[in-house]
Amino acid sequence: MVDKEIWAEALNLAKDQLRHGKVHFSELEVVTKSIYEKLISLSCGPVIYIEPEPMNQIEAPQHVKTRKGVKCAVCGKEFKVLGTKHLESHGLTRKEYMEKFGVSKKDMSIKIARKTLTGEDNPLKQIQMIMKEFGIKRGEVTQFVMDKGYGGLKELTAEVKEKNIGLLELLKSSAEAQEAKDNKK
Repeated sequence: MVDKEIWAEALNLAKDQLRHGKVHFSELEVVTKSIYEKLISLSCGPVIYIEPEPMNQIEAPQHVKTRKGVKCAVCGKEFKVLGTKHLESHGLTRKEYMEKFGVSKKDMSIKIARKTLTGEDNPLKQIQMIMKEFGIKRGEVTQFVMDKGYGGLKELTAEVKEKNIGLLELLKSSAEAQEAKDNKK
């Protein structure tokens, strides 16, 4: 069925083209049909070809264990130990989290390396040596070191390393220097 209004419009447009010399009289019918078909397709609205953009896959947070820490699979925060207190903030128990994300007990924390001091670098060993050499009690060691002109055991240890001498030798030399000062007075 032909829409008479659209056909009349198509015929008028074709006649305009004939008047301007763009179309010959013998082509009038073909041009009118062509214009009519275009007007019909435009009356339905524009034809838009849209290519969908490829969807970027959103990576779900995963439980990851690295050298520095363990990454929570829920929020992505990194911890040395993924403990129950943090998991409670997500409404999960430790067991539920491990089951949900397929994590073993050993993957819930990293091995924390602790620097243990041995020999004369160990503060307890230093205290013991001072107690034995100078015949003082444990509670008196800090005050004894401070009386020798040091801010504490750490400061004494730093000076021992700086001067590259033994702890007791440094204390004895500072004791001798203190006695020489007292004798001059």
